[in-house]
Amino acid sequence: MKATINGKRYDTLKCEVLGKHDHYNHSNTYSGTTYLLRASDGDLLVWTDANGQDCHLSDDLSMFNENENWSIDDFDMDDDQEKRCAELGLIEIVE
Repeated sequence: MKATINGKRYDTLKCEVLGKHDHYNHSNTYSGTTYLLRASDGDLLVWTDANGQDCHLSDDLSMFNENENWSIDDFDMDDDQEKRCAELGLIEIVE
């Protein structure tokens, strides 16, 4: 997905995926995924890729603002994504 936000053009295919959150509708049917992305300029983005199974979920690309709709805690991360988020200062890994 491509979108212009605050005069900058972003392409989700060129962003680094830092985490994801799968969505399910009331019937427990998969309805899409929201990704936490990092653009090449360092901006954090939230991209929702919906599949049409939930009328309340739609495709969207916006700036990540942890105080609004999403928290870093909402995203699942694999080990590499956890390490990268720690490098970026988004999370702290406690051993």
